[in-house]
Amino acid sequence: MEARKASQSKTLKIVKKKPRSTVAKKRQREKYKLKRQRQQKELKLYQRGLTVIFLILIGCSLWFLITMKAHRVVGHSMEPALSNQDYLFVRKGAVPKRYSLITFEPKGKTNDSYIKRVIGVPGDTIWLDNNTLYLNHQMKAKQIRPQVNSHLAGEELPDGTLKIWVTEEVAKALYRVKKIPEETYFVLGDNRNHSTDSRQLGLISKKDIEGVVKFRYYPFSKLGKID
Repeated sequence: MEARKASQSKTLKIVKKKPRSTVAKKRQREKYKLKRQRQQKELKLYQRGLTVIFLILIGCSLWFLITMKAHRVVGHSMEPALSNQDYLFVRKGAVPKRYSLITFEPKGKTNDSYIKRVIGVPGDTIWLDNNTLYLNHQMKAKQIRPQVNSHLAGEELPDGTLKIWVTEEVAKALYRVKKIPEETYFVLGDNRNHSTDSRQLGLISKKDIEGVVKFRYYPFSKLGKID
């Protein structure tokens, strides 16, 4: 009898152990399943993040291609601000302000591009004495301009007046102009003795302006924003 009870007890113990082993395996499978689900979720989030970054990069690249263009400085007309072989980024379609650096295509020179500084903007007062142009942006609308020709030499010029020599052709074109017209600009090179600008070309039309210089990216020693 005791031997039979012992045998039954062993059998019961064996029977009890099987469910525990099954439960443990089930728990392990559930843990593994949860771990896989978590890994898959993290992978999806990572892939989504990469996709977002990729789309942002594409968007920025498209924006850059649409709004910016590269320009290489050729010559010494803008020294010391810009040097020969400087590489710049130009903001296309930006509205020039006084003293902005702009690039433009001069009339009669297709596929050529000049870079100059804006000195006169629409609304500035101008007057001529033969081949000498006077430009003033501080004069009030009702302020009387100095007399021209023989009387100009004895007149005191208003504050802020620039005295600029221009070619005879430009002087004739501007003879009856009292203010710089809308959407036109008077530009000069910083290095006056080595620059072809509004003194020879006349006023620059907005439609010929390519953009406003914003950034110099080469040489690296001069890397930075240009105001």
